[in-house]
Amino acid sequence: MTANEPRGVLVFDVGSTNTKLVLFDAAGKALMERRTPSRHVPGPVYQSLDNEPALELLRQTLGAFDAVAPVDVIVPSTHGSALALLDADGKLALPMMDYLTEPPRGVFEAYAAIEPPFEETFCPTNPMALTLGLQLMWQQQAFPDAFARVKTIMPMAQYFAFELTGKATTEVTALGAQTHLLDVRTNDYSSLVKAKGWDKLFAPRARAFDTVGVLAEKWRPEGFRGHGAVKAGIHDSNANYLRYLAAGLPSFTLLSTGTWIIVFDTDADYRALDPRRDTATNTDYLGRPVACGRFMGGHEIEAVLAGAPAGAADLATTTAIVSRGTMALPSFTDSGGPMPATGGRGRIVGPAAGTDAERASLAALYCAQMVDQSLQAVGAKNDIIVDGPFSQNTVFMAVLAALRPGQRVLASDLRDGTAAGAALLAHVGPDRNPPKRAIALKPVEAARFEKLEDYQLRWTAHAYEQAS
Repeated sequence: MTANEPRGVLVFDVGSTNTKLVLFDAAGKALMERRTPSRHVPGPVYQSLDNEPALELLRQTLGAFDAVAPVDVIVPSTHGSALALLDADGKLALPMMDYLTEPPRGVFEAYAAIEPPFEETFCPTNPMALTLGLQLMWQQQAFPDAFARVKTIMPMAQYFAFELTGKATTEVTALGAQTHLLDVRTNDYSSLVKAKGWDKLFAPRARAFDTVGVLAEKWRPEGFRGHGAVKAGIHDSNANYLRYLAAGLPSFTLLSTGTWIIVFDTDADYRALDPRRDTATNTDYLGRPVACGRFMGGHEIEAVLAGAPAGAADLATTTAIVSRGTMALPSFTDSGGPMPATGGRGRIVGPAAGTDAERASLAALYCAQMVDQSLQAVGAKNDIIVDGPFSQNTVFMAVLAALRPGQRVLASDLRDGTAAGAALLAHVGPDRNPPKRAIALKPVEAARFEKLEDYQLRWTAHAYEQAS
């Protein structure tokens, strides 16, 4: 370890479900973790996020982390669908909107009249309040007095950096996470942001790996040993993607799985994306657009499981399901994913899947089929790396490999990819590159189904029929 390397890197990882604090040593080894549930606050007008539990977790545990390894660097990492709107005193002028809130229909209709074109932002308008441009329009229209007090806007990760340091910044991975706030072609603010005058409110830009300040004294516990440098922070999916960039792989297609299954492809042409198939771009930590596809896999698999344990799936049962023609047709959430106009139309046809093994096997098969469609929509041709919980579903992995015979499917055993990727920002040097960190990847053997090709053709035809 050189004198300039941080002794301890604490990642402040705020997700929709949980908030985690993970401490890493200079070599990237996780040393300690603490977590708390993320808090969602109901209305009255819109559901919001309460950030106090995350900050309280840091207050209570920072001393313990620093005792294990001096906390020289803190890196915020959060989901990409929340904004902090601060008044002149640095307080929230409006509650931080939760992307799970459901805007009134009139909000969507009003937004449709002003949304920027796909060819500029490379993302469709998402369901719920996932689109930050829609959030800002809704807040500005519904709460004009409160919005008039807004002096500074920043994404969620940078808000936590602000809370720790008092320095307000904005960062590009958050702006480019399907928000309608970024002109992907130029890395400048979108035409919507400029037309609304919001660009004058956003905090100055910083790069994810820039140190924006040091931990304020009020946050430092007695006997604090670390330097407490705070990075600007990063969008969580991009932090995970960064971990694979740091593995030194020349080209790859990453499936980041969990509540969402997000496809990242290093080589696909983002200009060829189809907005009807839930394709979009993310913007990486250096400001480069990355072609992506999306599918709400975690919620979809739960819908088909109908209470069955996902681990009950097996290939023999899956073979029987394929042979008899039982199908789960998209989509069980209001996002159709890669299958246009299927949102909320999900159903199961053919002989019923009655046992736990049948429901779990059908769910794994269905999710593999939907991911195959997402990969087609992106135009993925590289090796496919699957990380997250779906990488542990052997039926899903084997079926996906069978559906993509021209590509290798590889399972990653990387734990805490988001936190590990965010921790790399503490080590980015003058060349703007993270240190090389190897990742173990295990090749997946494709399942062998005699009737899979015919089954897939019929599934696709039925899926498009019910969308018409």
